[in-house]
Amino acid sequence: MNPITLVATDLDGTLFYDRENITSRDRACLARLRDAGVTLVFATGRELDGVRPALHRLSLWDAPRYIIHSGGGGIYDVAQDRDDALGVMDVATLRDIYRRYKGYGVPIMISQHGRLYTSMLTDILRNEARLLGYEITEVPDFESVLTEPNGKIVMNGTIAQLERMLPIVTADPDPRYRWHRSHDNYIDCYRAGIDKGAALGKLCAMLGVPLSDTLAIGDNLNDLQLLSTAGHSACPGDAHPDVLPAVDFVACPAQEGAVACACDHFIPPRP
Repeated sequence: MNPITLVATDLDGTLFYDRENITSRDRACLARLRDAGVTLVFATGRELDGVRPALHRLSLWDAPRYIIHSGGGGIYDVAQDRDDALGVMDVATLRDIYRRYKGYGVPIMISQHGRLYTSMLTDILRNEARLLGYEITEVPDFESVLTEPNGKIVMNGTIAQLERMLPIVTADPDPRYRWHRSHDNYIDCYRAGIDKGAALGKLCAMLGVPLSDTLAIGDNLNDLQLLSTAGHSACPGDAHPDVLPAVDFVACPAQEGAVACACDHFIPPRP
C-alpha cells in the first residue's frame, strides 16, 4: 500500500462526534498527522463562516492545511487565508428551487454574510444558529432574500419530514443542481457537479498528490463522493447505513474517536 500523505475528514458526525466537540483521542491523532507531515483536509457541508467559530472554540486552526467547505463549493487554504470558489448557483436557480419546494411545509434556509435566513423558524433552527454562532432571521417572503449567488440552499426539518422529502428532491430532474442528505436534519442542494469528491480531486491535482495516497473519512450521504474519490476510505461505526458498505474500513463510533481509529488502521503509529 502506498504511504498516505493526505487525509480528508468530514466534521459533523465524524470528527465532531456531537457536532460540537471532538474526542481527546481524535485531537491527539490530528497532532500525530501534523507531526508526520500528513496534509490534513477538513471536508464539510458547512459554509466557511460556519466552520470558523468551531475551529476557534476548539483551538483547531493549527490542524487543517485546507478546508473543503459548502459541500465542495470552495477550497480554503488556511496558511494563505485564500478561498477559491468552485461553483455557486445563480439567483434564478435559487429562486426556482424555492418556488418548487416552498409548498411542502419544510423550512428552507440559506446562509449569507455570516447570518442564517429561513422561511420558517423552528427550535431545530434556533439550536443550529446557536451551534454555528449565527444570527437567524425568519423571512416568510423568503424569495426576497435570494438576491445574490450562493453555494447552497438547504432544507431543514425533523427526521420524519426529511425522510419524506428525500425521494422527492433526489428525483428532481433539473440539470442545474443536485440534492444531498448531509445530516439527520438537513438536505443540502448544490450546483450540479459540486461535491466533496470533486473538490478533493481538484485539490489533489493542484498539490500533485496521487489519489491513491489519500484517505477519506465520512459518515453521511454527502460524503459518498468523497469516500469513492479517495484511494482509501473509512467511516465511523455509527455512520449512515448506506455509507457502511461503501468504505474500505469501518471504524469505531464517532464518539469513541473514529478518525483516530481509521488513521491508526491506515497510518499505523511509529513504534
